[in-house]
Amino acid sequence: MLKEKIYFIVGIGTDIGKTFLVENLCRNFPGAMAIKPIASGFKDDDENSDSIRLLNSTKQIPKQVQDDDEVKIYHPELVLGSILNSIGPWRFTEAVSPHFAAKISGTEINFFDVKNFCQEKIALAKTNNQFLFIEAAGGVMTPINDEKTFLDLAADLKIPTLLVSANYLGSISHTLCAVTALKSRNVAIEKIIINEDLPTQLPPSLSPNQTIENFSKIEVISLKNLLANKASPK
Repeated sequence: MLKEKIYFIVGIGTDIGKTFLVENLCRNFPGAMAIKPIASGFKDDDENSDSIRLLNSTKQIPKQVQDDDEVKIYHPELVLGSILNSIGPWRFTEAVSPHFAAKISGTEINFFDVKNFCQEKIALAKTNNQFLFIEAAGGVMTPINDEKTFLDLAADLKIPTLLVSANYLGSISHTLCAVTALKSRNVAIEKIIINEDLPTQLPPSLSPNQTIENFSKIEVISLKNLLANKASPK
């Protein structure tokens, strides 16, 4: 179902199911790596925080931690240390846009540092012939700082993208706007993935899948079907 091994995962908005998709893809591909360079709304004692969910799904734990039965990955000393920094160095407590979250914490996110972090992970995945999933925060146009958005990051990384959408009133327009933005920067969208399990889901008879595919000319697949087929590369 997937053509490549390295992907940028972005949604049409926030809370659309990106992390759920990434953690399940990682479970389908043992040895896969996953990163979420920037995360807001992060709590170091919450096992449901996105970075910790990715850590759990990929088992990206140093050997000295794996060998110590008394050490738990949720221990604050580990959560705040180098393990989570390898998944997402820019983590903020406030559940707001990254550029706002950074300002609240008294800092600013350097876009080129974020890009370099991702490029280093891409190079490592290619060297090791591993799957790598890079998860954005929020939607396509979510600001990273006052000058750059995740659209800029997707364009600069030059890797295929999986766009996560959903079945709710307005999702057709939101999805097609995201597609137009990505295409305007020559970002290759391999698939549009519809999360059909959001609380605001419309009846199956009103599924947007075919309409989105007709307008975008991009393959549209449900999240359930993608995971049921284990997203195995063709």
